[in-house]
Amino acid sequence: MRSNSVVRGIMSVRAQAYDDPVEEVRSLIGEVRQKIEARNAKMDDMGQAIDDLSQRMAGMRVVGNSPIARRDLAPFAGFVRTGAPQAGMTTDSNPDGGYLVPQTVDSVIQNQLISLSPLRGYASIVTLSQGAGHYSFNVNLRGATAGWVGEKEARPETASPTLGSIKPPEGEIYANPKVSQWLLDDSAFNVETFIQENLSDEFAVTEGAAFVSGDGINKPKGYLTLTNVTTADASRAFGQLQYVGTGNGAGFASTDPGDALINMVYALKAPYRAGPGVAWMMNSTTASVVRQFKDNQHRYLWQESIQAGQPSTLLGYPVAIDENMPDLGSGALPVAFGNWKLGYRIVDRLGTRVLRDPYTNKPFVQFYTTKRVGGSVADSNAIKLLKCA
Repeated sequence: MRSNSVVRGIMSVRAQAYDDPVEEVRSLIGEVRQKIEARNAKMDDMGQAIDDLSQRMAGMRVVGNSPIARRDLAPFAGFVRTGAPQAGMTTDSNPDGGYLVPQTVDSVIQNQLISLSPLRGYASIVTLSQGAGHYSFNVNLRGATAGWVGEKEARPETASPTLGSIKPPEGEIYANPKVSQWLLDDSAFNVETFIQENLSDEFAVTEGAAFVSGDGINKPKGYLTLTNVTTADASRAFGQLQYVGTGNGAGFASTDPGDALINMVYALKAPYRAGPGVAWMMNSTTASVVRQFKDNQHRYLWQESIQAGQPSTLLGYPVAIDENMPDLGSGALPVAFGNWKLGYRIVDRLGTRVLRDPYTNKPFVQFYTTKRVGGSVADSNAIKLLKCA
C-alpha cells in the first residue's frame, strides 16, 4: 500500500514532464525500484552485522543464563528494538554502539598473595576435643642430682627433679561478613566459597601474628613476649628466653656480623640442635641483610636451596621466613633460632567452623566463622633470640 501511494504521489507531481504516459510510469517504477533495492541493501547490512555479533557472543565463555549475559544482552536487545545504527558510532558511548560490545568477565579471580606463618610447619600441634582451657601439660624441669661414694660410705639424700605446668592461653578468632541473597543467587562466581577461602587465609595470618607476639589475652602467647635475658640455661628461670646480642644497638656489628648468629647456634644445647623442627625465623628484610654475610674465607653463611620446595639454610639449618618477626632496630628481636618442635606448642580445637545465618539480618546472609586456638612456649631452653644490643 505504501509503494502505491508513493507512485501516485510521484505521478501527480510529474504529470506534465512526459508526453507518453506509459514511459512516464516506467520511469517512475524504475525510481521506486532503485529506492526499494537501496533500502533492502541497508537492511541486509544490518542483518549481517547482527549475525556477526551473534556469532561472537556465542563464542564467549559466558553462561547462557548468567547475570553477566543478562546484563550485557538486555541493553543490546533494547537498542535493536529502537532503530538501525546511525553514522558516527563508537564503542565508548553505549547509545552510539557501545551496547554492541558486551563486557567479558574472566572466570578466575586474581588473588593477592599473603604471607602465612611458617611456625605450624615446625611447632608441635595438639588437636583437642575440648578447648585449650581444659588442657595443660607438664614440663620436666630436671634438678635431680647424683654423687659418687665408696663401698662403705653413707648415701646422703640427693635433690629430686621438679615439674612445671603450662596451660596455653586460648582465644577464638572470628569473622562475620554479610552478603545479600541476591548476590549469592545471581553472581557468576561461587561467592560463598570465595568468602570461606578468604576467611581461612585471614585466620592463618591472624594466628601467625599471635604465635610471635600475642599477649596471651584471649589469644596465644607469642614467644617474643616472654622475658628475655642473657643468662644461660643452667641458671635461668623457667619461662625466660636467652638472647644473644648482635654487638650493635641498631643492627648487626660492622665487623664479622655473622659471629652473633654462630653464637646463637651454640647457645642452643646439642640435644636441641638435633632432630626435626630446628630452624631460623626472620622476616624478609632481615633475611636480605643476613643473606650477604660471609666467613673469613669469603664464603656465604647462607646457602640457597637447590631443590624445589626445600628452604635455604643458614649455618646448616633451614630458614623460615616469617613476616611477623620485627625488623632490625634498637632493642629489637629480629631473629629467633631453636627447636620449634620442642619449643612451641599449638593447641587446636577441631579447626574452623562456619555458621551460615540467613535469618538474623535479612535480606543478608551472614557467614559467622570461628576458630579456637591456643599456644605458648613449651620449653624455654629450646628457643634462642637475637637482640640488637
